Amino acid sequence: MKDLPDTMRALVLEEAGQRLAVKDVPCPRPKPGEVVVRMAASPINPSDLAMLRGEYGLAWPYPLIPGLEGSGHVVASGGGLIATMMKGKNVAVAAGKQGVWAEYAAIPANQVLPLPADMPLGVGASSFVNPLTAMALVSEVRRAGQWSAISTAAGGALGAMIRRRARQKGVKIINIVRRDAQVEDLKADGARYVLNETDADFEAQLADLCKELRCKMAFDAVGGQMTYALAQALRADGRILVYGGLADKAIALHPGTMIFKELDVRGFWLSKWLARKSVPQMLLLTREVTKSLQGGFAETHVAKVVPLEEATDAPAAYAEAMSAGKTLISTGAYDLGLPDLGS
Repeated sequence: MKDLPDTMRALVLEEAGQRLAVKDVPCPRPKPGEVVVRMAASPINPSDLAMLRGEYGLAWPYPLIPGLEGSGHVVASGGGLIATMMKGKNVAVAAGKQGVWAEYAAIPANQVLPLPADMPLGVGASSFVNPLTAMALVSEVRRAGQWSAISTAAGGALGAMIRRRARQKGVKIINIVRRDAQVEDLKADGARYVLNETDADFEAQLADLCKELRCKMAFDAVGGQMTYALAQALRADGRILVYGGLADKAIALHPGTMIFKELDVRGFWLSKWLARKSVPQMLLLTREVTKSLQGGFAETHVAKVVPLEEATDAPAAYAEAMSAGKTLISTGAYDLGLPDLGS
């Protein structure tokens, strides 16, 4: 297509665990039902870190371009009603068969969300992973007939969204963080129940709160010994939804706890949860997310913007300071509409 270059710059992962490299690669062409998006920005999420380690559920062949979501402008269409309608629009995207840490990306038209004309592309870049995960997890609490849940790794962007979404739905959240400063920050932000997992009496505090709130649900983004602590604290017939592995260790569970409490420990993958939704349900979910990106539960604090050409070590830097805010990888193609955050 005449509007597309032959090659583009992209972050490339040659093998799992290797350092990213910026390379010239062929620019994609859209197939029927696809669009090509000139990318503006893409956040780094914990799911991206798992992808870089080779531990994510997508079996993309190597070498691959990482990046699971982002925003940009539709510059080409492969045909089809939806794809044709998207051309010329600013959009948020969920990655197709390759990631979006690149200047261009080919995306199935049903994984493209038009953004309001007045929404900055820097805001729209985080439209899928965290907002929909927060909505999904809180909805699982209500679907189980419960009114409280434990949220681990609660000091980060997703933890904040879970709190705000839970507040909207009347669900009480027990927030677990790792530092006293995070306890103070969350309480200053209105969180009532905040525990520091490094406190000597953390497990006793958690058990007391679970008893007080009759808590039977937990969102586990950590794994390892955290899963053990959650299982010990939850009330009987409880459920742990494991949706992350920040500890990078196998989950620990006591057989007696599992048996006599009749606990349910299961995995949660947003992609599978969304696949069970009907088209009307998806439209309602994405519409609510779009409305909530500015001033609502899905608002994201962007701490850093890194140019694509300088982003080879950006994931490692983000992993060291997740709670500081979101890092965006920017192609520089468009104004992101964000404050000058530096690099």
